[in-house]
Amino acid sequence: MKLFYSPFACSLAAHIACREAGLEVDLHRVDLPTKRLEGGGDLHTFNPMGQVPTLVIDDQHTLVENSAVLTYLADRAGQALAPRADEFARYELTRWLGFVGTEIHKKGLAPVFAPDSPDAVRDHARKAIQKPLGVVERHLAGREALVGDGFTVADAYLFWALTIAPHGGISLEEFPTLRAYQERLLTRPAVRAAVRFERDQRERAFAA
Repeated sequence: MKLFYSPFACSLAAHIACREAGLEVDLHRVDLPTKRLEGGGDLHTFNPMGQVPTLVIDDQHTLVENSAVLTYLADRAGQALAPRADEFARYELTRWLGFVGTEIHKKGLAPVFAPDSPDAVRDHARKAIQKPLGVVERHLAGREALVGDGFTVADAYLFWALTIAPHGGISLEEFPTLRAYQERLLTRPAVRAAVRFERDQRERAFAA
């Protein structure tokens, strides 16, 4: 498998999932502003939207969009990153992948970090994201993870969102449960390794 990623973009969630599951995957860095691939090529060859994560499984199958990529990776990991398909909790997983993807990522973080967003749009997004963050804050009170008792791909997605939020001027000071949750996940070896790798990649010059 090939995972096209950009350091600290939302593809970090898929990167974490691969490490958590011990899946063999080749990481291919993308320069998102230009869509250039490290070593040459264009991301549009694999994804018409030019977005990460893009997961190339084989010559005939490519997956895009976080919810699809993360679900696929979870299924490759057995029950390590997702409830079984015949459990109700599996629908809860779908619910939280959708919630993070729409209410937190697309409605909140995407407008804040988009380089062409007007200041008024960024300010509105920073305010709008407070409600879904509050929902997750209350849900995680007394819980270790979003679904069931253990780490799932939904936690990987939420971890990414909470990690970059402060860099977009979105304070987590009013959400102590979320801050503790993010710090707790960062102690997981796979999460820490993915973050360290992407931090190193971000500091390294992009090679065309």
